[in-house]
Amino acid sequence: ELHHTEKVGIGSMVSVENQATGQKQKLKIVGSEEANIADGKISLRSPMGAAMLEKKKGDIFKVKTPKGEVAWKVSVIE
Repeated sequence: ELHHTEKVGIGSMVSVENQATGQKQKLKIVGSEEANIADGKISLRSPMGAAMLEKKKGDIFKVKTPKGEVAWKVSVIE
């Protein structure tokens, strides 16, 4: 295993929950060239990827979107 499950990093599979809506997503953090949102793979340089980098389980992070800031919580890191 190249990644660890304590903190979010490249290769991590992360389950997150939108704090406003309760919407859940499972995302894999990858390099820019591998990113494919349809497959749930996001770049570590994307706003969402960058915001969750180094976060731990239970941490809340915020992502700026065109509609304003959205708070997400890290539920699981695999």
